Amino acid sequence: MLIAVPCDSPGGLDAVVSEHFGHCAAFTLVAVEDGTIGEVSVVENAGHDHGGCMAPVHLLKGEGVDVLVAGGMGMRPLAGFHSVGIAVHFKEDAHSVRDAVTLFLTGGCRAFGESETCGGGCGGHNHEEPAREPIVGRADARAGRVVTLEFILKDASGELLDASNRRGPVRYLHGSGTLLPALERALDGLEAGARVVVEVPRAEGFGDRDESRVITVPRAQIPPDVSVGDVLAAEDPAGNRQSFSVVGMDEATARLDGNHPFAGKDLVFEVAVLEVESATADEIAHGHVH
Repeated sequence: MLIAVPCDSPGGLDAVVSEHFGHCAAFTLVAVEDGTIGEVSVVENAGHDHGGCMAPVHLLKGEGVDVLVAGGMGMRPLAGFHSVGIAVHFKEDAHSVRDAVTLFLTGGCRAFGESETCGGGCGGHNHEEPAREPIVGRADARAGRVVTLEFILKDASGELLDASNRRGPVRYLHGSGTLLPALERALDGLEAGARVVVEVPRAEGFGDRDESRVITVPRAQIPPDVSVGDVLAAEDPAGNRQSFSVVGMDEATARLDGNHPFAGKDLVFEVAVLEVESATADEIAHGHVH
């Protein structure tokens, strides 16, 4: 069994468990056999630059993690971990990685549920919504405000690619770079109740496909339980760490695609703005919703 725990730098068994899952410095990976702690390794958290808040899901799946013990996260990554078969448990009062793993092994970490989640993808158990100042004047989407929205994403032919009803509404800090720039520009100035259709050409979305990012590696280099369609964390020929989708396998080799799933597609977003709120000083300083 391989257990992952989000932690502060530099990681390891004595590292402090990070309370902010998606923006932790690293993940300590602890191999356990017959209830005994074995090999310990540390994987740097690549953050949200590639893959949004699902990036850690892809990273840990690629590392072969079976269980994540964490202090809090949003509904979207929680659903993502469930979809790839990684069990998520709440750290309870564990302070260090060692404490968290020991508590889990003794049955003291309950399964992570909705009560441990928060809308912004962070926080912990019994997370409380921060106090927000009322907005004076127009409550429209602008830099430094928290926006909650629902969306449907299709390609130019009308094929459904994604939708917020699979994971719940999206909540983000406007102006933080969380959304595609073309989408965020289209939301500027909109108030709760507004609906908009936003066409994002591939050049402003995820670019064209790059066939040089499709690589073939020896089958022995990837975990034995991986199937076509899974996402792995691996290194490209230049040594850069990134996510790859498994697009083909045989007994000797595996074919990996490093393109974003939406690369080469012109995108159409159908967006409904549900709420616009003021952000706290901490949220603006940190660049994300608490």
